[in-house]
Amino acid sequence: MGFMHFTFLRVFPLVFAGLFVTAVFAEESKVDDSLIFSIFPKATVIGEKQTDLPVQPIYQLQELLGYVFQSNDLVNLPGFSGDRVNLLIGIDIHGEIKGIRILSHHEPIFLHGLGPEPLDRFIKQYKGINVGQRVIVDSAAKNNLDDNTTVHVDGVTKATVSVIIINDTVLLSSLQVARGLLSGFASSPLATAKDTFTPKSFETLVNEGLVRRWEMSRDTFEAGLGGNLENFPYDTFQLAQGNDFTLYYAYLNAPTIGKNLLGQAEYQRLMDILKPNEQAFLLMYDGFFNYLEPDFKPGTVANRISFSQDDLPFPMRDLNFYSYAKQVLAAKVPVKNNLQIFVVNTQSGFNPGETMTLNLNIDVPRNHLIRSQMHLTDDYQLPAELFDFAEPVENMATKPAWMRIWENRIVDICVLVFSLIVVTFIFIFQHKLSANQTLFRYVRWGFLTYTLIFIGWLWQGQLSIVNIYPILQSLTKGFDIQVYLMDPILFILWSYVFISLFIVGRGIFCGWLCPFGALQEMVGWIAKKCRIRQKKIPYHIHSKLWWIKYAILGGLVITSFMSLRVAEVASEVEPFKTAITLQFVRYWPFVIYAVGLLAAGLWVNKFYCRYVCPLGAGLAIVGYFHAGEWLTRRQACGNPCTLCHHKCDIKAITPKGEINYNECVQCLECIVYYNNDDLCPPLKKAKRKKPSQQEGVILHHPA
Repeated sequence: MGFMHFTFLRVFPLVFAGLFVTAVFAEESKVDDSLIFSIFPKATVIGEKQTDLPVQPIYQLQELLGYVFQSNDLVNLPGFSGDRVNLLIGIDIHGEIKGIRILSHHEPIFLHGLGPEPLDRFIKQYKGINVGQRVIVDSAAKNNLDDNTTVHVDGVTKATVSVIIINDTVLLSSLQVARGLLSGFASSPLATAKDTFTPKSFETLVNEGLVRRWEMSRDTFEAGLGGNLENFPYDTFQLAQGNDFTLYYAYLNAPTIGKNLLGQAEYQRLMDILKPNEQAFLLMYDGFFNYLEPDFKPGTVANRISFSQDDLPFPMRDLNFYSYAKQVLAAKVPVKNNLQIFVVNTQSGFNPGETMTLNLNIDVPRNHLIRSQMHLTDDYQLPAELFDFAEPVENMATKPAWMRIWENRIVDICVLVFSLIVVTFIFIFQHKLSANQTLFRYVRWGFLTYTLIFIGWLWQGQLSIVNIYPILQSLTKGFDIQVYLMDPILFILWSYVFISLFIVGRGIFCGWLCPFGALQEMVGWIAKKCRIRQKKIPYHIHSKLWWIKYAILGGLVITSFMSLRVAEVASEVEPFKTAITLQFVRYWPFVIYAVGLLAAGLWVNKFYCRYVCPLGAGLAIVGYFHAGEWLTRRQACGNPCTLCHHKCDIKAITPKGEINYNECVQCLECIVYYNNDDLCPPLKKAKRKKPSQQEGVILHHPA
């Protein structure tokens, strides 16, 4: 055993270093033309990435085929590992997904578990889906009939969280592009203008802020320019006489504003022209400066003006409303210069019920080589009584992914919570339960079987050192609770275990809630039934071998900060993924490793728990601060009685009878001996004595 200890300490750093070097020099996937051509085989031209929306247009000669984009440029949805899944997605001009390519991901189940094939099969299902359809990920897609509004895609067993995140990544990023660039993907605004009308004069509309009057002096304008207007070419600003500039603008969809400005007939004509969710605004000016650029063409997007909300820009397109009619307004409403009606489409999130900012973006030529921008803003807030505010529709598309997962697993959650209540009562009433050793062992073995089958194999609730990586990453990248809420089983277990660490230490998890620990315990039971002789490790060597798992833990923690990919590879020191997540259906070296650790438990009970498990080491460090040493001991424990020391399968009881809580898995077997006078030597001896001689011996633990 000393030789094994020495060899392990020499070999492990070399293996660890090799994994690190391999991952550091492994390059991330890069977007090249071949990937894009694989999505759009007919493409002949790949455009440059646009600045307003980070997409690349794809052409066949002069015909626009669609767009490609990276999901990381548009959405920020952390995956199960805590890092985002970056996808290259292509959609055509009708909003149909043409293909998806994986650029990078850190999902452990696909990297070092199931392999890349299930993920590839999953994303291939999205080809041909329109981003306007509702997509449902389930495990029985073939049993559901799709229609024009709903599509089912088959999930991946054992990777539920990962595929739901990938589904949301695909749809949210694609829908954002479709709403920004394609027609027919408008979404209703939260604020809709009420169909009510109150007669008001132009002066009243201005005084009440329904028509916004933005005034600016020539001095203010020149201060923004950094020079006198006369120093710039005349065509730059189309200057007129005067020292003031006034821009009038107003929201026209609300009848109280629109009808009072345009008149009934023209207002109705405007409403007939507008497409669904288009919001119309009237603009006109008076003064020395024209708000439209000299080369502005009717029916196009104006360069100098735009709206913004929450720092997001919304272009304004000229409706060319007066292309065949004289520019007139309602009676007694003055017509100023350049009376135009522009529209803003709410498909990208514009909401007229919120404060909007009108931007003047003026391109200023300094000389024939240098140009600069002058940016002026003015806020416009309409009163709430003009709108009906729709409540957000609560459906699968609007709920956060973690909430949908919790709803789908409500039965599993209830059973798990009930089982945690059961194990809590087992610990509270341990002395009464352990007094009947037969009943206790039925309860314990029944619970361990439940832990292995339900928490482990069915619910994938094996806690792992990998689950801690997002917490470590949050120290530098910020904390996001949604990362931990994505798996309700793991979240509930971690919450329970974390609280219990400060009460009873690591044992309640390691001895009762760890599926691989339960599997090891079953291997130990087989060893006893087969009368396999256990290897006796001297206690002084055994206590030194404990430190191996702490060294492994330290290496994994350091590596997780240096390279998450390396840490995920190195965490394969845990056999949990092979034995529990994948149930031994995996590449043969991993299976041999996991089976080897279990086989070692035939001769050294819970070999992995004792000497290798980095998760146990981490829990022991936190659990060191537990409330107290509550496992009851007698004065005779350790001297003269050493039965518990020899009977403790994990050797967490010292020869002196003391319990090392950092190593104890709290199987409660020592309490069974403690409470049974036919097992505990001090109690057996006390039974043979007369009652008057039973001094210093507690026959029964007080209730």
